[in-house]
Amino acid sequence: MRKIKFHKIIGFIMVWVLLGTVLVPKTDSKAATQTLLNTYGALLGRSGTCINLSQLQDSSTLSHVKSQYNSITLENEMKPDALLGRSPSLITQSTAKSLGYYVPSSCTETYVPKINFDTIDKVLKICYENGIGVRAHTLIWHSQTPDWFFRVGYSTKYGYVSESQMNIRMEYYIKTVMNHVHSSKYGSVVYAWDVVNEYLHATTSGWEKIYGKCGTRPAFVKRAFQYAYDCISYFGLTNSVSLFYNDFNTYMEVNDVITMINYINSDKKICNGVGMQSHLGTTYPSVSYYTSALQSFVNAGFEVQITELDVTNTSDSNQASYLYDLMKNVLKIKKAGGKITGLTFWGISDKVTWITGEKPLLFSSLGVPKEAYYKVLQAYTNSGYQIGGTLASDTRNTNYATLSDGWYYIKNINAQKYLQVTNNVGGNGVNVEIGTGKGVKGQKWYLTNKGNGYITLKNGNGYMLDVQYGAKDNGTNIQTYSDNGADAQKFKVVKTSTSNVYGIVTKVSGDSKALDVYNFGTADGSNVCQWTYYGNSCQKWIFEAC
Repeated sequence: MRKIKFHKIIGFIMVWVLLGTVLVPKTDSKAATQTLLNTYGALLGRSGTCINLSQLQDSSTLSHVKSQYNSITLENEMKPDALLGRSPSLITQSTAKSLGYYVPSSCTETYVPKINFDTIDKVLKICYENGIGVRAHTLIWHSQTPDWFFRVGYSTKYGYVSESQMNIRMEYYIKTVMNHVHSSKYGSVVYAWDVVNEYLHATTSGWEKIYGKCGTRPAFVKRAFQYAYDCISYFGLTNSVSLFYNDFNTYMEVNDVITMINYINSDKKICNGVGMQSHLGTTYPSVSYYTSALQSFVNAGFEVQITELDVTNTSDSNQASYLYDLMKNVLKIKKAGGKITGLTFWGISDKVTWITGEKPLLFSSLGVPKEAYYKVLQAYTNSGYQIGGTLASDTRNTNYATLSDGWYYIKNINAQKYLQVTNNVGGNGVNVEIGTGKGVKGQKWYLTNKGNGYITLKNGNGYMLDVQYGAKDNGTNIQTYSDNGADAQKFKVVKTSTSNVYGIVTKVSGDSKALDVYNFGTADGSNVCQWTYYGNSCQKWIFEAC
């Protein structure tokens, strides 16, 4: 999180005065029932706010949170300095292990820092009892990490430790914190972690003093994600907990962010995507500039969560107009298949915002909505959505076929060959192609109807048909992957003019793209990818019961 200072234009300002009473947006009876929770929360999965423990413990505030949100982010109380303390409290390795801490086998230090989980435990319990999810923010950050954590003997009297020693300390911290959370009775409320925060904008910090300037290929950042991934893998949470790189001004650093995340994922996908901190202003950035960046991240195949959203403003009406346009653009990208899975406003109201005097939020005080609140809901309705996150009218659904659950061979019309996994093997990331019918497991697909016309297809080897990285681009590869319930594994069987011949369109593309044998290939091994659906023969398939 970083406060952005916007330039104020000094000069003559013409003020337009409306005669009469200031108009408050009117809502009909249906719109009056709308909340952030049953609109954006339902559509994206998470509608969130920034909060602290004291606020959560206040019954009025908690009631307000539950009416509008299903997610919270702690502003400061989960950051390294809050858990480690301004000065170290050291314990022996044996004591740490007795407390359930993760101490790497390579750790040779006699003493390790004690971590204070009191606030975290209280927050997790409240959220668990009230059905609220948690974005865990943040593990690695150049700011609000005590300098002593980087020093020999955990003392500012001494110099900085070596890279290898810091790697051990980082592993100790990340795995201890994550293991504590996910082994907790209440840890199931955590659905996302900001593993690394604001690396690209780090200035002077212990990280830089130890690792130097690493550009867009920072080995220690990749290592941090690997440690985090190890944790969620250990607890079997890789399909339910997402790991993010979070940063401010991401709309200005698109290429660097994409390059770095691709580097982090160069061996294996361990970073799900980007948290777009969104401390915006009505004068900068423009809506088109911001959403262009969002589109780029979506095109790169990233999961995106809009984090820390607030809008400093010159007037309430300007803020409302800006947010209306912003959310219209966000929803357009979502409707087209963009993997946008959360929206977090950075604070409960203007009364408690971290940006003093700028009135950047949707509520002027607790439970008192501003014009911007109604405009955000209006953007949702005007984008064609209704309460519950569904489209009021979805013409894309009118032409799909309903096939019975069961096993099928799926034959391409053009090639007269069957959809199969390469080498007839099971696994994540295994390529999908066409081949001569042999009746092997790799050519068998179990169709399951999932509702609203969508199906899943599980291969005979036990893995799901999957659009790689959930991307919507033409040419995106089709593969197999473990069942994770994601849109990348959902399809529709679309009717054609020929009986029993179908297209197979992908949900991630907004039903606009289909399984396609690349370049009209007919040979065994011809690759299957995603391409705009034209109804060509290379996009047509027969389902043969087996």
